[in-house]
Amino acid sequence: HLRLKEEHAFNLCRIGEMIKVSCREQYPVQHPIEDYPGVDILAFRDTTTNEEEEDDNDHYYYSRNTVVMSNNKLDWEKPETWTGMLDRSPCGTGTCAIMAVLHARGELVMGERFVHESIVGTKFIGTILEETTIGKKNKIAIIPQIEGSAYITQYSEVVVDDEDPFPEGYRVADIW
Repeated sequence: HLRLKEEHAFNLCRIGEMIKVSCREQYPVQHPIEDYPGVDILAFRDTTTNEEEEDDNDHYYYSRNTVVMSNNKLDWEKPETWTGMLDRSPCGTGTCAIMAVLHARGELVMGERFVHESIVGTKFIGTILEETTIGKKNKIAIIPQIEGSAYITQYSEVVVDDEDPFPEGYRVADIW
């Protein structure tokens, strides 16, 4: 069984990337307003549980997840391209999307907290502030709020010499 554990990261990436590509190929979607090509990140998640803080009976929903992001273009004929990487955070966009799904199912109402924990233990806390509509068909949508922490991990400047024979990089082998 595939579980949301660090030791399953390789297979979570591989299978997640395959699911994303299959979804784009078989079930194209279009955002009501934005030009959106379809599934570009994928969240695997555990069951959502209903929790209470012991000290003040504060109610919230909790779930663990991991988010698969692409690191190349998948080619069904080349297994070495069936790779991805896992986000160290629970993903703000993904957390909002999961909150929207839970809300549509009647499992999360406005004002309730949703604690979302990543595969490495980082957490975001989401709350639905209000319900609204979007697009010409007035699709129901939510306005979420996400709380969490972010850290600077690098400062860099990327340059490409005009005479570089590999301006887009090269690949000999990969750690994934």
